[in-house]
Amino acid sequence: MSEIVQFPGRGTSPENRSDRELNDDGDRPHAEAFRDLEPEVCDLELMGDIAQDLIMQCAAREDSLRKLELAAFAVSQLAKMTRDFREIYYKRYHGELVRVS
Repeated sequence: MSEIVQFPGRGTSPENRSDRELNDDGDRPHAEAFRDLEPEVCDLELMGDIAQDLIMQCAAREDSLRKLELAAFAVSQLAKMTRDFREIYYKRYHGELVRVS
């Protein structure tokens, strides 16, 4: 019963292991890329909240053209930030961009 699920690197014979072990050096660039994206993730989440709040305020009140303009800006900015987010992620993943702390 204990051999129903075998995990790589934990008592499995070499012929039963997957092609790569968990936490090998091939995973390191991927893990570092995700770790380094924390500021961008936080910025995206905040802009999403702002856009949602502004849209809700505009939908609730028909007399607020300024709030509608701000909502349109926030949604436009969020779309730009998500495109930049993806571009930055792939550059970091492929080693083309390194975060300066």
